[in-house]
Amino acid sequence: MKLIKEPQLTDLIELNGVQLTPVIEFFPPDFSREDRAMPTGGAAREEWEPYWKSCLADSGIEGLNPIERGSCYVATSEISAEQLARALPVFLEDCGGLAELEDAESRPILSGGLALSACRHGILVLPTCCSDIGDLENWQTAAGYTGQSWEMLWIGHPWLSMKFQDPWLVLSRPHESGDPEARWTVDPTELQEAVTAAEAELNRFRDQLTGVLTGLGFEGNATQVAANLIGLRSE
Repeated sequence: MKLIKEPQLTDLIELNGVQLTPVIEFFPPDFSREDRAMPTGGAAREEWEPYWKSCLADSGIEGLNPIERGSCYVATSEISAEQLARALPVFLEDCGGLAELEDAESRPILSGGLALSACRHGILVLPTCCSDIGDLENWQTAAGYTGQSWEMLWIGHPWLSMKFQDPWLVLSRPHESGDPEARWTVDPTELQEAVTAAEAELNRFRDQLTGVLTGLGFEGNATQVAANLIGLRSE
C-alpha cells in the first residue's frame, strides 16, 4: 500500500496581507463586432491584451485594464460608471436584455468572482470556469471553517480545497480530480478581514450599478436587481 506523506505546515507558503478583490469577467468575443481570431500558442501572452482591448473598444469600452496580464477579469473598483453602462447591455444579451430584469423570476448574475492575492506574492488565484461574482459566501464559509478534512472551496472549476490545521486554514492548489495538494496557509482572522473588505467593495459596486441601471432607463427596483446581479442580499 502506497503511503501519502501529509505536508507539514513548514512546507507550505504562509500568506500575509491577504486580499480578496471582486472582479468581473469581460470575455472579449462577447464585445467584439469584428471577426477576430483569439490569440493562441506561444505568442498568445504578448498578443492577448491588444486583442482584448480591441474587442472591448468595438463596444465603446476603453481605458480598462485586466487585473493580471493575460486575464479577462477587471476589478470592480477600476470600472467607471460610463464603462459599466456600456458593458452592462453586453453582459445581459444572453438573458434577454435589460427588459428581462423586470421579471422577478429572472435573476442573472455577472460572471466573475474574487481574486485572491497576498503581500509579496501578488495574485495567487483568479476565478475559474463557471464562477460568478456571488462567490463571497464561499469565502465567508472558508474563513470560519474548522473541519480537519478537505472540503471544497468553490471558485469555479478547477476549484480549491480547504481544511483547518490549528491555527491555520490550509488551502490547496486549484484542482478538479485526485487528492488536493496543500499549498498555502492563511490566518482565518485575516481572511475574515479580507472578506469584510470585499463585501464593502461589492456594496459600493451595487450602488454604482443601481445608478447605471436607472440611467439606462430601467423602471423596476434597481437596487434589488443590482444586488441580484452581484449576488448580494439587498438591504
